[in-house]
Amino acid sequence: MSLIVADVGGTNARFAVSVQGDSSLRHITHLRCADFDGFEDAFERFLVGLPRDEQSGYHVLSLVVAGPVNHQIVDISNNHWRFEKNKLLDRLGLDKLLVINDFTAEALAQHEATDFDRIQLLDGVEDANAPMLVIGPGTGLGVSALISVEQKPLPVEGEGGNIRFTPQTEPERNLCDYMEQQTDHVVVEHFVSGPGLENIHRFLTHAAGTELSLSAEIIVTNALREEGICRDAVNLMIGILGAVMGDHVLTMGCWRGVVITGGIMPRLQPLIVSSPLKQRFRSVGEMSHILGNVPVWLSTDPHAGLKGAQAAFGNPYLVHRLVTG
Repeated sequence: MSLIVADVGGTNARFAVSVQGDSSLRHITHLRCADFDGFEDAFERFLVGLPRDEQSGYHVLSLVVAGPVNHQIVDISNNHWRFEKNKLLDRLGLDKLLVINDFTAEALAQHEATDFDRIQLLDGVEDANAPMLVIGPGTGLGVSALISVEQKPLPVEGEGGNIRFTPQTEPERNLCDYMEQQTDHVVVEHFVSGPGLENIHRFLTHAAGTELSLSAEIIVTNALREEGICRDAVNLMIGILGAVMGDHVLTMGCWRGVVITGGIMPRLQPLIVSSPLKQRFRSVGEMSHILGNVPVWLSTDPHAGLKGAQAAFGNPYLVHRLVTG
């Protein structure tokens, strides 16, 4: 049996064909969400792009989306796409539809990840019996955890990017005050994400009296090239990420380790060693000695979301999310 796997975020939609019993992904396709009115249009474009003899006969879709998936209607975070699960099943002529959160998929992809898929940033002792934290800034901030139950991965779903932001340094308190002028509920995602990096940069330029707005892509490019406000913005974001990672590890007991994913951090890899990540992650008072043993990796697999969608379809702990015709 073949199924379609798809990974939809705020900016991009990725598709591939998965054949049961084969771990490889075929016909991987990247599309921009802004180019389509909705998921159905992008799905049809993907099918049309397949070899002629493979454009039909698909009745199963495993779909990964950014945002909550608990209800019948799914609004994809930071995206204009919106759909109703039952109607999507009918419109696409499917027998089975599985819809899961993007960081549930990212977590599942880490269950059997190898050294080819990730780079170790911080040493530690991996406790295979404990949960693993998967976290990553992209269009938003995704957070999930993975627990091994009888050698099968149980993903813990949540919206950890939307927890309240708790500033811990003077620059962070000033940043929070700045953001409170724009919203009455400041959350971690406002600073640890692509748009969050833009918010930090805007705050720093405001403080410097220059009032300059740049895209996250340009900020990252400038930060990699030279020191300055863009580099300062990146370091501030990475420091906050480190603190948030530490909070989540302590909350859920993720002694197995932390995997950082998302579209931003792999690009920033050259700056991570000199960034505040390690200090902010492991400096937590009486618990510092515990976090000092927790390893941290950076995922470098560009298709982790699709692999997670592939793994999700056969996962016994996600059967409750399956919609059938």
